[in-house]
This record gives sequence, structure tokens and C-alpha cells, in this order.
Amino acid sequence: MQMTPSPEVSSRASISSSTPNGKVQRPSFLLSVNGPSEDSPDEPSTPPDKSKSSQCSSLSDGESFECFGENDHMSSNIDNSTGTIVVDTGVDIDQAPQIHNDTERNSIARHTWARTSLRGLRGSMKRPLPMSSNALANHLYRSSSFNSSGRSSNCDTTEDMYSDVSLEDVQDLNHKLELLQRQVTNLTDTQMNSEDKHSRAKTDYAVLQAKYHMLEEQLRETELRYEDRLSDEQKRYRDLHTRMERETELKKENYEIRIKNLESEHNALREENNRLRSQCDKQHAENLDTARYNLSIAQENLAEARVHEKRLLSEKNQSEQLIMELHKEIERIRNDTQNVMSSMTRRSNFHNISASSLSLESNASSEPFKVDELQTELEKLRIENRQLRETNEELQAMLLNRNIEEGRNLLNGGTSNLADELKEMGQNQDDALMNSLTQLQETLQEKDDECRRLKRYIDTILLNIVETYPHLLEIKNVERSSTC
Repeated sequence: MQMTPSPEVSSRASISSSTPNGKVQRPSFLLSVNGPSEDSPDEPSTPPDKSKSSQCSSLSDGESFECFGENDHMSSNIDNSTGTIVVDTGVDIDQAPQIHNDTERNSIARHTWARTSLRGLRGSMKRPLPMSSNALANHLYRSSSFNSSGRSSNCDTTEDMYSDVSLEDVQDLNHKLELLQRQVTNLTDTQMNSEDKHSRAKTDYAVLQAKYHMLEEQLRETELRYEDRLSDEQKRYRDLHTRMERETELKKENYEIRIKNLESEHNALREENNRLRSQCDKQHAENLDTARYNLSIAQENLAEARVHEKRLLSEKNQSEQLIMELHKEIERIRNDTQNVMSSMTRRSNFHNISASSLSLESNASSEPFKVDELQTELEKLRIENRQLRETNEELQAMLLNRNIEEGRNLLNGGTSNLADELKEMGQNQDDALMNSLTQLQETLQEKDDECRRLKRYIDTILLNIVETYPHLLEIKNVERSSTC
């Protein structure tokens, strides 16, 4: 018995799932006629020879590769471009017709069951599968046994062959369906995880979008707030700038006015300085002239005072000499009176002697008192003379010092306050000179008075001597003539 190869499954099987629209998508399997597949290298890729083909020649090419059963409700769509039959029933296996190529030999290509894949899984896979693998295997087995029993009347050899092949295919299909179920469960798990991730991502996206909108609103509010603040700051800065410019303008005007006033004051002060300098020069010249004039007058007064002092000194010396002579004369007169008294006592009578003795005693008693007075006056005159000499020396030293200072000032030149110094010097010199002159005049007046008093006293003494004892003067004259 020659066994024909079973068709290879190369279609995508999809299992019904609920779409987001609420519609139920029914699973479908696609059977396509392909050449030798790379996924099943163990399967034979060359078709059998015609000599070794089945004895059932009455079967067509499509019936020889027919599936082992059909569902009651089958709606097949043939894809002309790929040569596939799409079945939209519960679990459908479609048989694709043989595709003849011009370049290939006209032989029956082997139909292989290819790998299955999901189709149209876009929604959530939450509904259970409509049919399990065991139920699908039983269904395929029944359909294959039905087909094999229907064809047993024509050919017994093909029935045996299909019965053996159908068991193997059912086992393979069961295994593949289990794999598909596992893959579907894995895919549903992954899809659920992806949906959970997608929902979490949506929620995160919504949260982030809300945060984004909130931050955008905050940014807009901050921008508006900062724009308002910026406008306020700009307005305040403009106001401040205008105020500062106005203040600077006012300060500038004030400074310009002050500069003008200072310039006018400077010019006025310069003119005043020139005027005062000219006045100072004039005053300096005038003060210098007055000082020179006063100095010349003081020098003249000093010379006159010196001359007067010399005259007074000479008069004093003369008076001292006169006093000495008078003192000597008085001593001599005393001696003469004593001699006269002794002689008169001898010559005159007792009455005359008594009268004359009384008069002489009175004169003798009065003369010592007068001599004492003259001595006291001489002492006073000596003391006053000494004082006058001391004051004269002091005045001369002061005049010399002042003359030296004036000469130094004239040699060194004028100082900054020369006018004041000249004024003070002139005033001091005038005061000193006046004081010294007044003192000298007073002292001279006192000396004159004393000299007059001495002269009067001497005159009175001489008169008394002449009146009382004229012979004394005569004796004196005789003695003087004899001495001469």
C-alpha cells in the first residue's frame, strides 16, 4: 500500500476573541499550498511518481488532498493571489487547490500543516476559547472517519491509508493545538500585561498630562506675575530714573549758580585783595615814615634829655661842691664864733657879754639843726640822683634794643602783618617815649625844684650870716685873697 503524504499546515490560525467594539471574532485557520518549507525539513519535499500513485483514479486532485472533515457552517474565501482558503467557522481546516506553475512539473504537491499564528488580535483576550484541543481532535477524527467511510465503497486501499494517516495527524494536531493553546495563553498573559502596562501608562500619562497642564498654568501664572512685576519694576525704574535725572539737573543748576557766585566772589575778593594790598603798601609806607619821624623826634628828645641830664649833673656837682664849701664854711664859722665868744667875754661888759652870749647861743643852737637838715637833703639828693642814673641807663638800653630790632626788621623785609607790627611798634614806641619823656620831665622838674630850694636855703643862710656875722664873710674874703 502506497501512502500519500499529508498536507502541510502553512496557514495562520486565529482564535475568537472579544474586540473593543463588543464583536466576537471567530477563530479561523488558513491552509495554503506551498512548496517545500524550511520549517519542516523532515517532511518529504518531492511529490510521488505517477506510477506509484493511488489506485483510486476516480478521485480528483482536490479530493485526494481533502481534509478529514468539514464543519456544517463553512464559508470559505479563496485568496487568488496566495492560493489560500480562509474559513470563518469555529475551527475550520480548508483545502487549497493545487497550484500549477509553468516551470514546475504537473504533480500533486504535498499539503503540509504549517505553523499557525494569531490573526486579528487587537482587543482584550478575556473570553475563553470556544473549543478545546480534545474536542477539536474528536471533531477532526469524526470528520476523517466519515470521509473515509464514504470513500470505502470506491477504494478500500485508500481507506486504510487515510485511517492510518488521520490518527497520526490527529495526534500531531493535538500536540500543535496544545502548543497553540500555550502560545495563546502566553499571548493573552502578555497582552493583559501589556494592557495593564498600557493602562498604567495611560494613567501615568493622564497624571503627567495633568501635571503638565498644571505646571503650564503655573508657568503661565508665574509669567504673568513676573510680567506684571517686570512692568512695575520698569515703571518704578523709569520713575526713579526721571526723578534722578530731575535731581541731577537741579543739582547741576545749583552747582552752576554756586560756581557763578563763587567766581563773582573770587573776582570781588581779588579786587579787594589788590585794593587792600595797595592800601597796605601805602599804610606801610606811611607807618614807616611816621616811625622814622617818631624815631628822629625820639632821638632828638633823647639828645635833649641827655643834654639836660648833663646840665643837671653839672648843676648837681656844683651844688655838691657848694654844699661842701658851705659845710666847711660852717665849721670854720663855728670855730670863729667860739673864738669870738671867748674874746668878747673878755672885752665886753657883763651885760653886753650876757646879751651877746645869749644871741650867740641861740645862733649856735640853730645852726646845727640847719646843718643836719642840709645833710638829710643832700642824702636825699644823692639817692634821687642815683635813681635818675639808673632810669637813664635803662632808657638808653631800651632805646638801643628798639633801634636794633627796627634795623633788623628793615633789613629782613616786611612780614605778612607788617602793617600791624608797624602800628603796634609805633604805638608802643610812642607810649614808651611819652612815658619816658614824662618821667624825665617830672624828674627834671623835681631836680629843678630841689635845686631852687637848695639855692633858696643857701641864700637864706648867707643872708642870715651877712645880717648877723658880716665880718665872717670879710675874713673869708681876706683869707681867699691871701690864698690867691
